[in-house]
Amino acid sequence: MADRTFEMELDRLFGEHPAFADADLFALRVETSLDRGWTLRRFLIGGLGLAGGLVGAVQLMGYGVAPKLEAFLAQNAPTIQVKWTDTHLLPGGLEMNGEILWMSAAMAVVAIGFAVTRAIREI
Repeated sequence: MADRTFEMELDRLFGEHPAFADADLFALRVETSLDRGWTLRRFLIGGLGLAGGLVGAVQLMGYGVAPKLEAFLAQNAPTIQVKWTDTHLLPGGLEMNGEILWMSAAMAVVAIGFAVTRAIREI
């Protein structure tokens, strides 16, 4: 039968963590990196989100969502008509009309809503 005192002593020795000479310095560095402001990260995440939103909007315009949305609205809601008399061309030959502007405004409202909820959560 094994000696229980040896096993208990071995468990106690492995349960105690040795103190390193730079433990206080390491703890201070970790605390300062956790307390550092997230301003740069917020701007970076926001900028990349804006770029992604613009890429998504261009992809939607290229896919032809506006004519499909106009046809859907003409069939299902004849009282709702958003028309812009002029059709402007964007770089690349994509057309931009009133529907695209309304879609962009809706995306902006959603983005502002996300920003406000995040700001409220951090207060």
